[in-house]
Amino acid sequence: MDTFNFLVSVLIMMIAIQLKETWILLAVLSISILTSKDLSTVVAFMIAAVVLYFFVGSGSEEMWPVVIFGLIIISIILSSKAEPEKDYAGGGYGDLFGGMGGGGY
Repeated sequence: MDTFNFLVSVLIMMIAIQLKETWILLAVLSISILTSKDLSTVVAFMIAAVVLYFFVGSGSEEMWPVVIFGLIIISIILSSKAEPEKDYAGGGYGDLFGGMGGGGY
């Protein structure tokens, strides 16, 4: 997940909630979900919309920095994946140097 894209989308959704423009929130959410490639991104956008709607939409303006930082942390956690181990077992050419070891037979 691209954290910058997530942050910009969340900020636009937050502004839409503060201005009581629900259609902008739904438009940004639907575009973000339709253009996402991972299921974790879809989950992060849905969590962000719900959290923003309940915390920022309730009128408590002192909570928005905490909400934004929490959503950034959630996006970083959801986007971190374990890298698959690479197989370096000989390179497939028959010797340990990948066919570049010379052939002193």
